[in-house]
Amino acid sequence: MTSAGFTGRAQQVPLPTPVRFHVGDDARWADPNFDDSSWSLSVDGHLPPSTPQADGFIWSRLRVIVPESATGPLALRWSTPQEGAVQEVFVNGVPAGRTGDFPPHLKMRMVSQNIVFDLPAGVARAGTVAEVAIRVWTVIGRPTQITGISIDSATLQHAIAGQLQTQNLLGYMPQFAVSLLLEVLGLGVLILGLWSGRKELLLCAIWLVIMPVYLTSISLISLVSGVNLRLFQSMFALLNALGMAVVVEFIWTVQGFRDRRSLWLARVLWVLTGLSDIAFLAFLDEGRIVARFGFLGTSFLFAFNVLLVSADLVALSGRGRNRAIAAADLLISVGFFLNVTGHQIKVPWLRTDFFGAAFYLSSVVIAGLLIRQTWEAWKKNDDLRIEVAAARELQQQLVPLSLPSVAGLELDAAYMPALEVGGDFYQVMKQRDGASLILVGDVSGKGLRAAMTGVLTIGAARVLNEDVEGPAELLTRLNREMMRSSMEGFVTCLCAAIGRDGKLRLANAGHLAPYLNGEELPVESGLPLGILAGVEYSETVLCLSHGDSITFLSDGVVEAQNAAGELFGFARTKALATRSAEEIALAAKAFGQADDITVLTLGFAPVA
Repeated sequence: MTSAGFTGRAQQVPLPTPVRFHVGDDARWADPNFDDSSWSLSVDGHLPPSTPQADGFIWSRLRVIVPESATGPLALRWSTPQEGAVQEVFVNGVPAGRTGDFPPHLKMRMVSQNIVFDLPAGVARAGTVAEVAIRVWTVIGRPTQITGISIDSATLQHAIAGQLQTQNLLGYMPQFAVSLLLEVLGLGVLILGLWSGRKELLLCAIWLVIMPVYLTSISLISLVSGVNLRLFQSMFALLNALGMAVVVEFIWTVQGFRDRRSLWLARVLWVLTGLSDIAFLAFLDEGRIVARFGFLGTSFLFAFNVLLVSADLVALSGRGRNRAIAAADLLISVGFFLNVTGHQIKVPWLRTDFFGAAFYLSSVVIAGLLIRQTWEAWKKNDDLRIEVAAARELQQQLVPLSLPSVAGLELDAAYMPALEVGGDFYQVMKQRDGASLILVGDVSGKGLRAAMTGVLTIGAARVLNEDVEGPAELLTRLNREMMRSSMEGFVTCLCAAIGRDGKLRLANAGHLAPYLNGEELPVESGLPLGILAGVEYSETVLCLSHGDSITFLSDGVVEAQNAAGELFGFARTKALATRSAEEIALAAKAFGQADDITVLTLGFAPVA
């Protein structure tokens, strides 16, 4: 544990004398006897930006008092060295330390907020004033500041630097903890996204993983020392480019924007920003070139954020799918523009500014909103699965898995719904006179509602079959019941009664005519059931011979449609009319199913 005395000595960091500076580079300026009276003066240590004429170099000189109490080897401690620069310190003309390599072999190193250079023996003595000269190279256009330099006992300086570094690290713990929690949240969202297959969840997961690394890497600059700064900034630029790409895809996906031009403009801007950053790092020691790339990168980034703000405002106006997410994302852009305009708002407990805090808050809000939406969608799908399961049970009443065995008739059927549940139906029932009644129908619409209407129609037909004399009367009574009930839509229905002697009676309510031995039967067709009250239906009567076959089908066969928009049609249907029910149904489905497909075939083989 560091003693209180160290803290007291650490407060002597502010510079005791003004700083003189000069733009350019000359080795003679390190000489303690050099006359710097003609140099510019900076009382607070702030120096102007480096210029292309000076190739990025600027020198500063100041006098530092060495305390009389300093004992043993001495060291120079610099509490606020320039980040993103190469610096070399001279004490009384002797090199004391350097933070990287100068151009033309530029190599910048990351430095902590407290660096200590041990001074060679005899360079400075206690109770004297040391002449300190600092040579700095920085990217052209960036300002420099020389503050926080002191010379004292090496043991004391290292102890103070260690204490301050520990305090600095502890100060970042809340930010690191928040970042870790977001990383865990990101992994959870990733698992949820893979399970649900939702693209916006996967994009949000990438956002939650990248964003904390991006923000904490800024904090690491003040904690890590010795790492190649160009390599570190390359990683930073890569994270920035990846984050921009994810944000673009996320916003356009979650809001459902269809304007592809604005999407591609956003993509172009993030690519140009990334390329500018790469060029900036590649030509870091090229003076005016790097300054131009820096300006271009900043301009592209500004335009990119303007476009994002516009997209969020469009979503907030109601032309997107999610206003809450747009508002959360807009908060981040507000932080960006506050920084750009110089109105940076600090958030001390997180060791960041409003931009970083908005990133953290908005990410949690967006993730929470998406998780809630996914949960609600799952519950809705779960309820739908229960409904579909119940509907499948109803479907068994519409299209029985097995047809009854009827003496003298060979029955076969194939059913292929367009959705989980369809509205087509077929039934085989016994009439009072011993004839077999075949009912084939198609309810308007698809899905559960159509299935419910079909079940009600079949139920009514079973009840009425006990009292009616034939197909025409059954359809007439069915139409009357449908008009009285609250059933929605209409039903096309073909009713056929086949006696043991082969007598066939047909009545049709708007359904497709059947095929007899491959030829379409000329059956008079009336209106579908449920359209108009008081409709009377007529019958067509004919006699079947041994070996005759009849094919009943729904319009899902003739209305099958291929990718070119061509219909399966009546010609193809007629050509297949003598095939089995399954062959006809499969042929229509392979052509391009657009509706429920139902085929029922009947072969007449009277029993002696």
